[in-house]
Amino acid sequence: MSKINIISIGTFLPTLANAICAEERPNFVWLMAEDVAPQFVGLYNGGRGAQTPNLERMAREGVVFNNAYSNAPVSSAARSTLITGCYAPRLGLSWHRNLSLVPIPKSLGMFPAYLRRAGYYTSNAAKTDYNCFLDPNAWDQVNGKIGEWRNRPDKNQPFFFVRTNATCHESCLHFSTEKMESTATEHNLAEVNLLPFHPDTHTFRYSYATFYDKIKQVDQELGALMEMLEEDGELDNTFIFYFGDNGGCLPGSKGYTGETGLRVPLVVYIPEKWRDRLSLSVGSRTDGFVSFMDFGPTLLHLAGVDVPEEMDGTPFLGTDISAEDLTKRDVVYGYGDRFGELYALNRTVRKGNMKYSRNFLPYHPKSLFSAYRYKQMAFCEWEKLYKEGKLTDVQKRFFESQGPEELYDLSVDPFEIRNLASDTAYVGELRRMRGLLEENLVLKNDLGLLPESVCLEEGRSNLVDYGKRSHNRIKRLLEIADLQLLPYKFGKIKAEKSLLSADSVERCWALTACVWWKERDLKLSRQIEKMLSDPSVFVQSRAAVYLAVVNGKNPVDVMKRSLRQARVGAETLWILNDMAYLKNWNSEWIFSLTEEDIPVKCEGVDSRVAYLKKKY
Repeated sequence: MSKINIISIGTFLPTLANAICAEERPNFVWLMAEDVAPQFVGLYNGGRGAQTPNLERMAREGVVFNNAYSNAPVSSAARSTLITGCYAPRLGLSWHRNLSLVPIPKSLGMFPAYLRRAGYYTSNAAKTDYNCFLDPNAWDQVNGKIGEWRNRPDKNQPFFFVRTNATCHESCLHFSTEKMESTATEHNLAEVNLLPFHPDTHTFRYSYATFYDKIKQVDQELGALMEMLEEDGELDNTFIFYFGDNGGCLPGSKGYTGETGLRVPLVVYIPEKWRDRLSLSVGSRTDGFVSFMDFGPTLLHLAGVDVPEEMDGTPFLGTDISAEDLTKRDVVYGYGDRFGELYALNRTVRKGNMKYSRNFLPYHPKSLFSAYRYKQMAFCEWEKLYKEGKLTDVQKRFFESQGPEELYDLSVDPFEIRNLASDTAYVGELRRMRGLLEENLVLKNDLGLLPESVCLEEGRSNLVDYGKRSHNRIKRLLEIADLQLLPYKFGKIKAEKSLLSADSVERCWALTACVWWKERDLKLSRQIEKMLSDPSVFVQSRAAVYLAVVNGKNPVDVMKRSLRQARVGAETLWILNDMAYLKNWNSEWIFSLTEEDIPVKCEGVDSRVAYLKKKY
């Protein structure tokens, strides 16, 4: 469960705007289906996928969004953006889940607080998981039941009701061999729509069909919610949003910044009273790009409440928003930092049909072990088939170094199979997309370029202000991290200079580039050997990685020493993450850790230690 921090937002909330009368204000109901991507829903795939008759009814009486994004591919980090309307990496809320409580700016509240101030009854059923903070002004009722709006004191009061349904959560695929052999699925295994990077096995087909069944069960609750609204006479004035809280949970989706991890289904039911006020026609689809940053601002706008300047998102529904304007929206950003015990650090941008991914730990395979992911039989089987050499080139990419950049044309390659980053015909497009992403990273003071331990040590009290103060530092760090994009001979001199920087984070990014290059250089190796005694343990750890993969130096003892010097849990996790990579690199290196080796623990440490003890 996520930790909770109570914050106070005081009196900054805006007054009701646009002079909309109370009786004209619409209600809002959100049904979040956990871990669902459109690639697994029949509505988005010509009927191939989970069958959802109630969602199809909503589509006939509403609008289907073809390009909706959760910004992050995992729940708490995505919900941080959803509930604040902000790009979470600038708030210090993009780690899943935060190791230390951090406040959001005093001038910003969770968006339901603005609705509540404007007279709405707000309730949240079953789950918050907004990554470490809970705004006491946001909800009249938290952890209530389905239909909580019925408990509002004034039946004429407009309401906002959120329901999270966990039936199709990733855990639904943590089944055993016995269950797979004894329990039939409703959806036909022979008819599942396998993604091209998945092997065609019975385990995978059973996982797909099970997932489809669970999505259909959530759809039944959607039907029940609509019936309740109809019984109450509220359906004609209630916008219903159905969407996934992040991408899908089949292997390689949730927790990864590909399209199956970031893109979510979004269908919005347009109530009868509002159909002649909006330019979007019921039964239509839109290709306009929307993301979780925009959901809160959209509700505020529909309710006639001013969208706070502190929010990054912009409304996508309203009487003043045309279908044409919505279609013009063609840029969306994604992020991935830490998923439990796994540090990833990926950033993405999609503009039109082009998708660009920047992987700041380029030597990592996307498959680097994460305990919760590998509870799925399909995940374990996928890895086993890789080790046995039984995968196609497309299927095995997940287990190989991801490289620093990926570029895809989604119009012809929707599953991101052919990486165009090294294709000379796309040099101009690569530079354009890289520039677009890096401009946003610097503009937003993205804290992802700073280790989590550094952010918490230096800026915990106000990470947004800390990011602003670190603006120029972030630009420098990005320049050093971008050495990864150069050949060794062009980046070597700047890397050597950066290894001597007074800034430990600059030293770390220079080391990361050296690991990626994997060039044998005696002078460089000697310089890095000295860094095993660096004042910063995360620099020590990255130096050990370089010496291990380039020179074959056994890293176990020096990394254990670094672990014993860690001051906070985030440093411990960082070192364990490097150890996990090295175990993956050379299974003969056995990191058998004792309690004495790990003086500072935090959530996720035990999972890493258990993995490191396993022998392969």
